[in-house]
Amino acid sequence: MIKILYLVPGLMEKEEQVRREKIANKFVSSNTVVEVRTVESGPISIESAVEEDIAAGEVLKALVRLQDYYDAVVLGCAGDPGLRAARELSKIPVIGPAEASIAFSFLIGDRYGLIVPLSRDIPTFRALTVKYGFDERLASIVPLNIPVLDLGKDLSVIKTKLIEACDRAVGEGAEVVILGCMSLAFILADELVKERVKVPVLNPAKIGLRVAEMLACFKVGHSRLSYPIADYRKLAESVFKGELKVE
Repeated sequence: MIKILYLVPGLMEKEEQVRREKIANKFVSSNTVVEVRTVESGPISIESAVEEDIAAGEVLKALVRLQDYYDAVVLGCAGDPGLRAARELSKIPVIGPAEASIAFSFLIGDRYGLIVPLSRDIPTFRALTVKYGFDERLASIVPLNIPVLDLGKDLSVIKTKLIEACDRAVGEGAEVVILGCMSLAFILADELVKERVKVPVLNPAKIGLRVAEMLACFKVGHSRLSYPIADYRKLAESVFKGELKVE
């Protein structure tokens, strides 16, 4: 049995947490279990670099507490907050859904587009693609201009706006479209519009969880040449005093 932690890097109502866990378990195979958990404190949604950086610290704290109980972790935000640091700290694979989805898009198309909640998300996502080295194949970033917390309120409005956004991304050169928000992923927005958009629409929750499952199944971890293991002894004597296990 493979156990995957889907770690929400912010606050979330218990009802929504349970709903997402039920959906997440439909994305993986029958011998894999996904548990959705949240950090102990953080933003109610992530819509800025400020909120991402606050969330990143909370992700690291949660990993220290939880990593021994799981085989892999998926960060529950399409901005991949704290991904590199999490990989240095964690002894198990940590998947950023944005990185995984963009990399996956290269298997099915040459240029990709991102659909994001707000216009203010555009520079943050553009910077993320540069950091990953994926910027040369980025064709478009299109905002829906709907706040994250409103994305599940009216699916008919979301569907109309998403079709328009996908069409715009395709018009700007995208041959694959990626949902740039996990709230879009968990209303299955890709399935809402797949018959109306002429290119593949990728869901980062589906891809992130499957990649985590694959790495856990193959028992492949992150390269320690790329992600040197954190100095556990130093951290155990300072920021994670009494929490971090030193072998």
